[in-house]
Amino acid sequence: MDENELERINDWIMEILDEDDDERRVLLADNVLDLDPDNPVAKYVKWQSFDDDEESIHDTLLLEEAIAALRPKIERLDRNDELEATVYSMYLCMLSDLASSYYMAERHDMAYGIASEFMELDDEYELAGRIIYYAALIERGDFDEVLEAADKDNCETPSSEYCKAIASFELGGINEDAALNLLNAFSLDPDLAFYITGIWDLDETIMKEDEEPTYLGDMMMTASILSELWNASEERLAFLTVFAFAFGYITGRIGDSAEAEIVEKKFRENGYIEELEEARDVLQSKLARGSDPQEIDEEALAAIQEADYFGLLDD
Repeated sequence: MDENELERINDWIMEILDEDDDERRVLLADNVLDLDPDNPVAKYVKWQSFDDDEESIHDTLLLEEAIAALRPKIERLDRNDELEATVYSMYLCMLSDLASSYYMAERHDMAYGIASEFMELDDEYELAGRIIYYAALIERGDFDEVLEAADKDNCETPSSEYCKAIASFELGGINEDAALNLLNAFSLDPDLAFYITGIWDLDETIMKEDEEPTYLGDMMMTASILSELWNASEERLAFLTVFAFAFGYITGRIGDSAEAEIVEKKFRENGYIEELEEARDVLQSKLARGSDPQEIDEEALAAIQEADYFGLLDD
């Protein structure tokens, strides 16, 4: 390849990185691949252009080739250079996407291997790769490693806290550590639990319309993965649902869904509903007087932490 061609490739790559139009990005990627068939950035752009259906999600060949081409160079990239820093970030996205594809294909060991590489390199705290890492560990039954990895992780996320709760529950049954992990997950994202449990319908059309599309996409992916993990056993789901219901009832998030009615009946039959009603009335009165909703959530979580709902899970 002569200098002229190399310069054209670099120009096209820079244009790809700055381009928002997907069709234009693919056209530029094709130009690059005509001159450099092994170019990893162009291959990644082509992979991203696949239709979002099950078959193409699992077709990982181009993505695997792009990662294999970049992997030997990644440690040598100068992240003070704008282009090389962008390529580094793109490599993290490649790893995250490949791990996600393996995970969705139920190739959990392979997902874990790629997600582990992601975790070693990521200092940008990208969330999608993290949830795959912890979810793959749960699917592999590596509960001790979930807790060890989360303790070392500088990025605390709702997904890691939910996975810690599962790990604590699987290792020790109904216990305070698992409950505290759940409450911490609620504090990091107060709405996510209701999608995981099915108390709220996991449907993008009913989510807040003022949220960014990227946030909604991340929410859908996270809730879907965590829902599968928590629904893997009736015991897991019952544990989460009790605490999610208590939090939702006190903060006014619980509606008239069939799932909520079933849990409310159990709280009522076991003599817990009056305590929840009292806490709800106090906090909703504060909210009506202008208290910050985040402070209301924090007070609700503190009230739940002081209560003992383990009796609801004994039968």
